Amino acid sequence: MKKLLLVSAIICSLAGNSIAASDPCKEKTAEAKKMMAKCKSIGKGNSGYEQCASSYKVIKNQAAQACRSGGLDEDGMRQAIAQWEKQVNNCKGKQNARCASALQQLGHYQFQLEEKLFLDKNAQYEEDVAWCADRDNKPAKCANIDQLPKADHQKSLGYFLEYIDKYPNESKTPTVIYQAAAVQEASGEDDKAYKLRMRLVEKFPDNGLVPKAWLRIAEYHFMNRKFRDAINAYKKVTGFDNLTGKEAALAMYHLAESYYNTAEYETAAIKYFEYIIGADKGKYPADLRAEAMDFMAASFSDLEGGGVQEAEAFLKDKKVPFKDSVYYRIGMKNKDHDRNEEAVQSFKRLMSINPDYIDAPLADIAMIEILIIQQKFEEAQKHRYTVVKRYDRNSSWYKKNQKYPESVKNAETAIRGAMLDIPQYHHARAAKLTKEGDLEAGKKQYAEAIKAYEAFLARYKKEPTWDEYKVHINLALVYQEMAQYANAAKMFNWIVDTDTTRYGRRPMGSEALLKKEEAAYNAVLMMDQSRETAKKNKYGDDAVKAYKSEETKAYFAQVDKYMAKFGQYKEAAELAYNASIVHYDAKQFKTAVVVLRDLKQKFPNHQYILLISRMLAQSLLESSQLDDALKEFEWLFVQYTKVKETRNDSMAKEIEKAIAYVLFQMAEQSVKQGQFEKGAQAYLALVKRYPLIDIADKAVFEAAVAYESAKQFTKASETFMMLPKQYASSPLTIKGIVRAGDAYKKEAATKKNDKKYYDQMYRNAAQTYLFITNNFPQDSMAFMAIGSAAQVYDSIADKKSAAVTYEIAYKRYPKDERTPGYLYSACLSYDEAKMVDEAIRCNKDLVRDYPKSSYALDAAFSIPMAYANAKKWDLAAKEYHTFIKLYTEDKEKLIAAYIGAARAYMELKEEDKAIADYDATLKNYDKFGLQIKNADPGVPAEAAYYLGEHEYKKMEPIVLKGKDKEKAKIIKQLVDILQKAMGHYSKSATYASERWTFRATNRMGMLFVTMAAKIREQELNGKKEDERFAERIGIVQQLPSYYEQARPIFQKNIDLARDQGFYNQDVIEAEEGYIEMYYQGCAVFVEVADAFANSPLPDSASIVKEYVEYEGMAKEDAVEAVHEDLEAYREELNTRSEGAKDLAKPQCATGIKASAHYGIDNQWTAKLFELLKSLDENDEALNTKIEKFDPSTLFSDPAYFKTKARIEQISKSEVMTPEEQIATYRDIIKEAKAEREKLMAELAELKKKLSPVPTTTGAGAAAGAADADEAGY
Repeated sequence: MKKLLLVSAIICSLAGNSIAASDPCKEKTAEAKKMMAKCKSIGKGNSGYEQCASSYKVIKNQAAQACRSGGLDEDGMRQAIAQWEKQVNNCKGKQNARCASALQQLGHYQFQLEEKLFLDKNAQYEEDVAWCADRDNKPAKCANIDQLPKADHQKSLGYFLEYIDKYPNESKTPTVIYQAAAVQEASGEDDKAYKLRMRLVEKFPDNGLVPKAWLRIAEYHFMNRKFRDAINAYKKVTGFDNLTGKEAALAMYHLAESYYNTAEYETAAIKYFEYIIGADKGKYPADLRAEAMDFMAASFSDLEGGGVQEAEAFLKDKKVPFKDSVYYRIGMKNKDHDRNEEAVQSFKRLMSINPDYIDAPLADIAMIEILIIQQKFEEAQKHRYTVVKRYDRNSSWYKKNQKYPESVKNAETAIRGAMLDIPQYHHARAAKLTKEGDLEAGKKQYAEAIKAYEAFLARYKKEPTWDEYKVHINLALVYQEMAQYANAAKMFNWIVDTDTTRYGRRPMGSEALLKKEEAAYNAVLMMDQSRETAKKNKYGDDAVKAYKSEETKAYFAQVDKYMAKFGQYKEAAELAYNASIVHYDAKQFKTAVVVLRDLKQKFPNHQYILLISRMLAQSLLESSQLDDALKEFEWLFVQYTKVKETRNDSMAKEIEKAIAYVLFQMAEQSVKQGQFEKGAQAYLALVKRYPLIDIADKAVFEAAVAYESAKQFTKASETFMMLPKQYASSPLTIKGIVRAGDAYKKEAATKKNDKKYYDQMYRNAAQTYLFITNNFPQDSMAFMAIGSAAQVYDSIADKKSAAVTYEIAYKRYPKDERTPGYLYSACLSYDEAKMVDEAIRCNKDLVRDYPKSSYALDAAFSIPMAYANAKKWDLAAKEYHTFIKLYTEDKEKLIAAYIGAARAYMELKEEDKAIADYDATLKNYDKFGLQIKNADPGVPAEAAYYLGEHEYKKMEPIVLKGKDKEKAKIIKQLVDILQKAMGHYSKSATYASERWTFRATNRMGMLFVTMAAKIREQELNGKKEDERFAERIGIVQQLPSYYEQARPIFQKNIDLARDQGFYNQDVIEAEEGYIEMYYQGCAVFVEVADAFANSPLPDSASIVKEYVEYEGMAKEDAVEAVHEDLEAYREELNTRSEGAKDLAKPQCATGIKASAHYGIDNQWTAKLFELLKSLDENDEALNTKIEKFDPSTLFSDPAYFKTKARIEQISKSEVMTPEEQIATYRDIIKEAKAEREKLMAELAELKKKLSPVPTTTGAGAAAGAADADEAGY
């Protein structure tokens, strides 16, 4: 209809002023304005407005009709038509200007009449619509009210087409063509109208109607979606920019839309912009301005990247007030197209230029929705806080937009939504953090949630909605999750007590909310949790202490509140039961029974009466009112089995089970009362009655335990063994078999003196344990049972049976990771049983089948040890060397293997091989031994000692003989041997082994003693007696130097022993050697003195003869001279003899003083006294008193000296790297600290034990002193 009216207006405007305007137009227009003012004064929505508006429409149509008719009424129009029709008829056969004008006027007035008739129909239609709208029923008049009136312009169109055909080149032809096209378009003949307009623009290009014609052509193409043709047509409209009015606005809008439809979005946006600017300036009607704004935004948003940057560039230099609206709309369009990031950019641009934009709340809501879609939850939360602040009543936005109710409503919606979502986000975040284990962060988020929920409630306390109800539910959940159960209960109670009628009806499709009875139920649960928490935290989880707490009282009060309001609900019985459990846990059993009996009495026909009865029975059971409990359960059993209405087979089974449990407790009660045998029999009676009940196995087990308590261990074992026979799949079966074995051992203990019986019971125990292995081979205890049985055999010293039992693991579970350990235990047991061959075979099995086991190395090492224990030295040596080849990683055992092989070779008298292994022992110890914790220094000390012995033995066959040069060579050989032996002995001594240090040191001293013996025993080369005497004197004089070298070595041994607190045979031998060296030194001089004193005189006859023959002396003179010479010779010998004695005396005296110094009183001390006395009876040294040393006064700390020696060896090691030395030093320090801590703890304990008894006063003190005196303190 609007389209037809628009075309009619165009035609009328172009019809000229053939007939002057008249008063009816003005009158009707004035009347329409008056009616419009009246309607405005009534106000839309008020009573009478609708009727007024309907009257206005009728008058308005009448005014339009009057104005379009040029002031003529219908009769006037018909008269004008008749007049012009007459003239047209007179022009038949004629074609001139007058006839053309007549035909044009006839068509014009015919069109006016047709329009007037159409307007009349339309006015009547409007009246009919208004009349029918007020009728509830539908009279016949209203039957076709939905059929709109239509205009009929066929007659006027015929006149226009006739004119065009007859007068194609007349001056008014373009106007008539335009009119005809308009009528055809109004009649729906768009294609014909299009052809006429094309004829106009092509034939009359300079006519003033051409721009309008092109405009209508463009509209034709637009309506037919030929957007390119439409754009071209719009471009040909001359003066397009100067077009005004509604049609120009529509054309401008359609031009922009055409560009949009051809995807020329930026151009489309510009055209929409031009329309908007024109509308704002009054150039065009603003009817389509809002749509233009939307489509301009859509055009920008459809550009790549969302159009924000393009919009900014375009609007940069434009001074228009609607930039904010553009960005808002671009954002919304982008959001609608799921271009979320671009939408965010648009909204941010909007907020940057005008945060007080009227629709900013909607933009912020959209922003939050987008951030949630993008899963930027934290940013969304921050933005919610921004929304709350941005649109607050004190905000700049509100002050500027408060006059716009719809926008304020949008802002309130945004704030409310944000304030509701803010705490919910904190709530969800808190729950997530807490679940992930970040409890501290979770607490902070919970606190924020509570704060935000409370802020919501405070803000909207005067605007109650269902959101308030929901917030209280959420607050309850927050408090619950924070374990603030009392606060949670407070929220649930609020839900119960609040009046929800003030919220109105809930919207359709709303989510289900917590019901009041559910909230009440939850409140009880929360107070229960509060009670439980208080019990745990305040009362150490002691239900008895917590029973009288405020929390427990509050819990019972909450239960009472629920019962008062919702006692009719099924949960009431459950809560009552729970309350009774609280009484029970607090050992208030009688109270629980009273509560449940009261419940049963109050609701005898309650739908849950059987459940209540069940709980009562259970309470009676727990309160030890077993007879009543049994009666209650028996009653229940009847209800579930014989009463038709309540028959329930599954529940009957449960009650039957409960009866069994009562019987079980009755048996248990007998046991607790010390009636063990009665209890055992009651348990077994239960099993006989209910052999398939789930506690039957437990009853058997407890019966056996009761027999144990009654000291009837054999019965206990037999009862335990019922489990594998009747309840093989029970989890108690294996435990029962183990207990049966234990019971046999307890039975054995009752007759310890009867060894045969004792051993037999232990063998029964072992066989019982093995029952698990034999009958339950897949059970986890099957393997351990082997160990238990083996240990039992061990305890009765049946090592063979123990070994055979341990080997069961090897035979049955060869792949179990524990098997190598059991097999190794078998090997050890064979060894203890002196079954050497079996032990060796066992160890070889272990090494062969479990080469990677941690026991393989020990087993491999045990093989040569077993051979050694059997004194099969050749096999021992061989296996030691096999071990050395295969197991080089364990340096401690590698060293032990070398020395073991050396010892075996020593036993075989294969000394060379032994020496080679001793040497390897020493080398490996020097390289690795110092790094081994608690390594035995005796091993390298022994090796070094025997290396020294090997050298020492080389001295034995050597005899000093031959001439001086040959003797010198032999002495050099002996010295070389001595030096090598000394090196080995010295090394042995450095290892600080008590056994070998003193022995090796003594051997070093003995090297010099042996050297002295070799010197003393050498062959004499003199032919004559005096030559041999002189030679012997020379030999003896060499001996003191060897004794003097040996003596400090023996002395060093003594000093070391005294320093380290050792006293053993080697130390005694060192004392012997030390004092002997003094004696030998003294005795040498005495021997020399005796030699001089007893030296034979030369033959006097031969000397006389020599004097006579060679000196020419007379015989008498010669005799006299010889006599004098011999006397002088004798005197010289005596002088030398006395001189030797003088040298001997200080040696003896010093030896005696050394004996006194060290408290040594041995055979050599006695010989020193004896020898010195023979030399000089008056020597002061003879008065020396010797107080023999008491070795019991020594204090020994072997660990200290051992560690000290180890440190010295490490520092001098030539094979250890600096890194190894440092690492070993650190280990020593660590070990020392640990040992010190242990010693300090022992010292503290000792001090505690030795601390004096607290003193008492008065008589008590005197009595205590008397007791102490009597005790000998």
